Amino acid sequence: MSGTSMDGLDIALCSFYFNEDRVSFSLSHAKTISYPTSLESQLRQATELKSEDLCLLDKTLGLYYAEQVNAFMKEFHVDRAEIDAIASHGHTIFHQPEKGFTLQIGCGSSIAIHTKIPVINDFRTKDVLMGGQGAPLVPIGDFDLFGDHADGFLNLGGFSNISFKKNDAIIAFDICPCNLPLNTFSEKLGFPYDKNGALAESGQVDVDQLQQWNSLAFYEQATPKSLGTEWLTTQFYTQTKLSLSPIDLLSTGAEHIAIQIAKQIEYHQLKKVLITGGGAKNAYLLARLRKHTTAELILPESNLIEFKEALIFAYLGALFLQGKPNNIPSVTGARNAVCGGVRHEAC
Repeated sequence: MSGTSMDGLDIALCSFYFNEDRVSFSLSHAKTISYPTSLESQLRQATELKSEDLCLLDKTLGLYYAEQVNAFMKEFHVDRAEIDAIASHGHTIFHQPEKGFTLQIGCGSSIAIHTKIPVINDFRTKDVLMGGQGAPLVPIGDFDLFGDHADGFLNLGGFSNISFKKNDAIIAFDICPCNLPLNTFSEKLGFPYDKNGALAESGQVDVDQLQQWNSLAFYEQATPKSLGTEWLTTQFYTQTKLSLSPIDLLSTGAEHIAIQIAKQIEYHQLKKVLITGGGAKNAYLLARLRKHTTAELILPESNLIEFKEALIFAYLGALFLQGKPNNIPSVTGARNAVCGGVRHEAC
């Protein structure tokens, strides 16, 4: 799993056990590998690349994934013969479902050839071709694997997204940006991210900026809906006051995120919300969220906070291997359930 916040590549070794009425899992080993500076720089500039350079980056990233998987298996003494498949989300470059496409790079064939393990990737395209948003895909794992833990599931990644049940249908959508802008503001101060939200806590909320962000049109759109980095560039950042200090932008950003998330939690009357993703470690953001909602916020064990998304994309791969649907039309807006993904054989 490689998220839009680019905090690294997550690799998780997962097993799934399918019983008649439930699915259980084990997460044996997991690790986050920071991207080399040169590769991270290329990923950050990927939307500006010429087509041939983007194709080259796709192959370069696939080879990098393969090398890291091989190193992971060696480190944890994993026998590749016991691995059914690698489920690779890849790294999102473009996500424009309204135009009928989404692009995650990290060549699946390159990973398969260099690891000698079959690869399943491109999980989002079939859903988009069925008229869906291609996102979020995680809710099927939320309810199949963690349904007895909470009535709502909140992921604080590059963007924040939530899933819950309403009238027996699963609903999920992106709420607002999260770590992506916060990390951008932190980088202006020389930090890759705002550890524990300490910088944001020391800043001041700018009321005018907060109102500008809270007034963005996306928040009034009906679901299903999803966000991509293009939205940040064309909508969020264009409504950002460049005259504000990065510390005040961090403080205002955290308040904006907390307000938008709490608004959805309260509106949908959620009582217990399980929180995962990198933002779950932002103590200040969680404190502000608690100020705006009456719901119980649950933080699971550290491995699940960090690797739940990798675990669930592994689960999507397991569903693919069984020929079962791995999207939820009520979540994405797709016309039909699909078995999303493309398989690449190892030679």
